[in-house]
Formats: sequence, C-alpha cells, structure tokens
Amino acid sequence: MTDLFDEDEILDEDGFVNPEDDDVDMDAGESAVLDARRRLENMLEEKRLREELDDFMDY
Repeated sequence: MTDLFDEDEILDEDGFVNPEDDDVDMDAGESAVLDARRRLENMLEEKRLREELDDFMDY
C-alpha cells in the first residue's frame, strides 16, 4: 500500500479552526433583515398609495 503523505510531513494543527470559538453576531444579521423588511414594507405601501391615487384621478 502506498503512503499518501510523506513521513516527514507535519500537519499544522493550529491551522484548523474550532467552530466553538467563532462567535457570530446575530444582532447584525437580524438588524439587516429588519431593515430589508422595513424597506420592502415602505415600497409596498408607496405602491399601494400610488395605485390608490391613480384610481382616484380616474374619477
């Protein structure tokens, strides 16, 4: 059977990242989602008001 690694090769164990050490800032992600939702709601409200105004102008 052949060796996949050279015997002299040393693995760098410090190069691996421990996922338990990574803290994810959930507040920033939630804030971005809330901002996007707020912008979408504002756009939909603006569109609704434009359509309502167009309907009013048709009379």
